Formats: sequence, C-alpha cells, structure tokens
Amino acid sequence: MSPVTAMVAGMSERPEFARFPNVTFVEGETGDSVIYSPGGPADSHLREAFAAHRLEGSGYDWQSAVHAALVERGPLLERFSFDSEAGMFCAYGTDREALGEVAATLEGLLAHPERLVEALAVAVERDLLD
Repeated sequence: MSPVTAMVAGMSERPEFARFPNVTFVEGETGDSVIYSPGGPADSHLREAFAAHRLEGSGYDWQSAVHAALVERGPLLERFSFDSEAGMFCAYGTDREALGEVAATLEGLLAHPERLVEALAVAVERDLLD
C-alpha cells in the first residue's frame, strides 16, 4: 500500500505526534506516514527562502530540505522513505521513531527560517533537489 493510499486507512492522533502542529500522522495497515501540506499559513513566511533557489515550496522542495537537514544522520535516512508529490510532503515506513525525527525536523524548518536556508544550501550543494 502506498503512503497516499494509507491515508484512506485512517488518520490517527498518536500522542507522540501531538506535539507537531503542522504535520499529520497517518497510521496504515503495513506502515505509517508523516504528511505535510505546503502552501498554507504555516510556511507562507518562507516563500523567499525557496524563491532564492528558484523553488516554489512544493512537497518535493520540502522533501529536499528535510533530506538535506538529515543527510548528516545517514543511518536515519535508511529507516524511512519519501513519497512526496507537488502538493504534499510525505515520509513513510514502519519505524515510528524515525518518522518522529522527520516530523521534528520539518517542524524545526518551519519554525526557524535560518534552518531552512541552511538545509536548502546543503540540498543545492549535494544535488538533493527533486
């Protein structure tokens, strides 16, 4: 089942994900997902950071930023997968702890524009832009 299909399986309010106001945790039959919908009030203040790299702030762009922010934590990247689309960031897998790290990273990028700027610079440097 793909992460997007997993959304049909039902959204869950897991206590460990309640501290992340901008991401949605989706519990599926064979795995779980962390979903974020860009382009709303949570990231409107970050348009210039994306525009500086000729990016729109799409789901793919957020995937690149999260990937870059986590690149130094290599083994963590092996514990989940990305499946973003233009209008949605998605990370999925069976390791809820890893997905919690993804959610925390994304929330950190939203809350601290300087972290997003740094992550996008790393994404460009390491050719991680999707």
